[in-house]
Amino acid sequence: MRHSTVSTHMLAALALFEDEQADTLARIATHCYIEQVPAQTILLSPKRPQDRVFVILEGEVEVRLGRQADEIIAILGHGQCVGEMSVIENLPPSAQVITRTVCRVVAIEGASLRALLETSNVVARNLLRLMARRLRRDNLLVRQSRVRQAASEQHARTDALTGLHNRRWLDETLLATLEYHRTHARQLTLLMLDIDRFKQFNDNYGHPAGDLALTTVANTLQLQLRDGDHVARYGGEEFLILLPDTGTEDALVIAERLRMAVRSAPINSQLGIQLPNVTLSIGLAEWTPEESMQALIKRADDALYQSKCAGRDCVATATLSTSHRLRPTLRRHSKHAPG
Repeated sequence: MRHSTVSTHMLAALALFEDEQADTLARIATHCYIEQVPAQTILLSPKRPQDRVFVILEGEVEVRLGRQADEIIAILGHGQCVGEMSVIENLPPSAQVITRTVCRVVAIEGASLRALLETSNVVARNLLRLMARRLRRDNLLVRQSRVRQAASEQHARTDALTGLHNRRWLDETLLATLEYHRTHARQLTLLMLDIDRFKQFNDNYGHPAGDLALTTVANTLQLQLRDGDHVARYGGEEFLILLPDTGTEDALVIAERLRMAVRSAPINSQLGIQLPNVTLSIGLAEWTPEESMQALIKRADDALYQSKCAGRDCVATATLSTSHRLRPTLRRHSKHAPG
């Protein structure tokens, strides 16, 4: 690093010493010097305490946190200070400061700055302003970071194609939902849905048409469900629906409504060509308080398999017997749509 002296004129141009008297600037100048610092140089570190404040004349520095100092929380430039909090508190820095580019900085001895703050209301006021601006900027960065984090978390729990909840969301939510219903002695029913002959639909009309069928089914299910019901894409062409505060009889009515709505939902390609409608097979299982999440899903899946065996385009209800014998509730028609 190359050092050079600091003039009172240079100090007067800095926000920290704005409006300070010339004789005070002359005194503080004897305790300051200018450093030319290469990029990627550590100016401050909790592991290497040094009682100094740096004011940036040229270039930028990064303020970093984390065990490996790999989280950049701020980028500071001309006229901004680093190290002032540790100097005021006479403690090691709480973050690492690394030069982002080649920098010219004014280094001020900590003891001199603390003495100046005791005698100069002007410098104390200027430092307070600088810290307030930094705090406002940091608060804005925190808010922006939280918005990005929330968007990222939402994306991680949302199926990209259909916009429905995904398997990750289901794994996180279902367990808590069951515990809530167990604590409050409430009913809950699970529906497992599968698009019939979906592979055949894809083979006949192409994967873009298959994606369109999936989004059509997803939109139709969302429109038909009540407030408080939840639908997730369970994987491939399978969907799973949570019906809180709902027993088997009411769930059957809902399942039938969903089946009929999907059966009649038009699937139109981007070229305006109407594709064949698809149908759903649905397995229904009402949860019992003694039942685990995995057991409930398995019963609903077993019921779905039974609805497939019964000819598809129908609803089957799981029993609670260990043999998992099922009572299919069928609404079959003479013509089945391809897919």
